[in-house]
Amino acid sequence: MNTDLRKSKRIPDYLPITVIAQDGVSGEKLAGPFSGRILNISKHGACLLMTQVMLGTYHLFHSTRANDSSVLLLNFSLPPDLVVFSIPSRPVWMDIFQQDVIRAFKIGVEFMVSPEGRQIKDLLRAMEKQQKERARWWEAHTA
Repeated sequence: MNTDLRKSKRIPDYLPITVIAQDGVSGEKLAGPFSGRILNISKHGACLLMTQVMLGTYHLFHSTRANDSSVLLLNFSLPPDLVVFSIPSRPVWMDIFQQDVIRAFKIGVEFMVSPEGRQIKDLLRAMEKQQKERARWWEAHTA
């Protein structure tokens, strides 16, 4: 039996993002930018598709989880208006993504901002504009 325990509904998407690991207290950049994609998103978090998770000795998942003050800053622009968002998050889980010869990593992150706050509401409203087209593209290429 597969029980879905997610806090909120996930919206499929395929948005390009950059991820920067930083110290949440000082703002010091620890590693990055890493390039990736958002595969799905909700008001509580997102699933990221990353082709690279290590830069030097810094591991995007393990190094960030090992230090309570470290955060992942997700930076992306939403078409068609190119509204820029920068959302702090923490990694929760990581898994391998493999399709044919393509091998990457999926990382689940939890947002560190209020799911009921202005930033998340603005994000979800902006995503609605072309979300169906982006989701259809992703679903067509992973079927």
